[in-house]
Amino acid sequence: MSRYLFCVALLFACAPHVAYGQQSLFSSDRVYQPSRGPADSSSALVVAPAEASYVEAEMASPEGYEVDAYQPACGAGCGGCETCCPQLCFDRFFIDGWLDQGFTGNPNASSSNGPVGQNGPLIFNDQANEYMMNQLYVSMGRAIDPTSGCWDIGGKLDLLYGTDYYFIQANGLETYSDGSQKWNSNNGPRNAGTAGLYGLAMPQAYVEVQAPIAGGVRVKMGHFYSILGYESVKAPENFFYSHSYIMQYGEPFTTTGVLASWDSSCCMTWTAGVTRGWNTWEQDNGSTGFMGGFNWTSPDQATKLRLGVMSGPEDPAADNNRTVLDVVLQQRLTCRWTYVMDVNYGTEDNVRVTQASTLDSASWYGIANYLYYEVNPCLDLGLRFEWFDDRDNARVFALPNDNITTGGSYYDLTIGANYHPNDWLIARPELRWDWSDLEAPGINGAFEDGNSKEQFTLGFDVIMVF
Repeated sequence: MSRYLFCVALLFACAPHVAYGQQSLFSSDRVYQPSRGPADSSSALVVAPAEASYVEAEMASPEGYEVDAYQPACGAGCGGCETCCPQLCFDRFFIDGWLDQGFTGNPNASSSNGPVGQNGPLIFNDQANEYMMNQLYVSMGRAIDPTSGCWDIGGKLDLLYGTDYYFIQANGLETYSDGSQKWNSNNGPRNAGTAGLYGLAMPQAYVEVQAPIAGGVRVKMGHFYSILGYESVKAPENFFYSHSYIMQYGEPFTTTGVLASWDSSCCMTWTAGVTRGWNTWEQDNGSTGFMGGFNWTSPDQATKLRLGVMSGPEDPAADNNRTVLDVVLQQRLTCRWTYVMDVNYGTEDNVRVTQASTLDSASWYGIANYLYYEVNPCLDLGLRFEWFDDRDNARVFALPNDNITTGGSYYDLTIGANYHPNDWLIARPELRWDWSDLEAPGINGAFEDGNSKEQFTLGFDVIMVF
């Protein structure tokens, strides 16, 4: 009898979720989300659920590609605000967020920055054997209506408090040009004691305008997430608690500039704009760069492809142009299996330190593979395998090359699960194995303070959406 009651309770707990056969595991094009997770997404590989009366169009595309907008229940064929659902024109202000808390166990963690230890070169969940409140995230603003066929204006402001603040800070906004803190503590375990463990960051603050040109052009102006990559800063948009090397070292988190997007068809979206560089509010060299790409979805939504590119000078002297190209492919294999591949390639001038203490160009590349299986509407399983090649040692560790440093390939194998029994709770356990062939004088590996070529971590976090 008790077993029967347990099964009935589990059935009711899972009932609000839509099975994968009805809706893709991905509620956004860039990242994993449970069937009915948070409405805000910075991604681009899936469309919003058909049964929703209205959802943020951001659910259907990545930051930069998407608009923060609602889709009226009466459909896109209506004549705009004046003729269809006029009340929605005054009902597009929103505020939402989540709390993400986690713990990463590492029996052999390095201890150079304190007694607790570090999981380096992993970031975000970098603190070993210690509770971390990664993100208390609040997002607010006004969404535009892409179906109205008229002028519209909206915008968004995101605030993040927690341990993740340190990794998404922008030069000139949260930090000064020398890396010192503007808003947050200058004392703590990060950056050799010059930054606190907890702090506040503002990853997005922009205005968005829709113009009734060529079927509708959306323009963002301000500070926003980059359009590159598969994994996201936002915790609910990722399957795994930890992140790939591609996300951590191969692409920017945020940028500042102007970005326009246009839908050439129901399957294709184009994006292009100018930005002030990687993770910047103010570019020290005064230069701007290019960011753009496209997002394509097959008519049956089984295949999704996104390409993003970013190029421009990054150092104060403006003589080290950095270019990165990222391609994400998502393929629904069956009603329960989904495969995702993220391919990243980057190059930068005058950044690699040679044995003669001169500067030369460097490049890096990587490929991350993800395989997801839906066990039931409440439980998904996932596997990630990644290879990130940084043999010029310009991204993960800035080390001299040319017969001094050898190796520079990084691998991670991660298995995990997502348990989401209702609309507001997600639990993500994972087991991760990292290894690298990096060697240099006095360094015998990339882990445990340069003493090991491999690292095992056991991570677990809980996300509560509000």
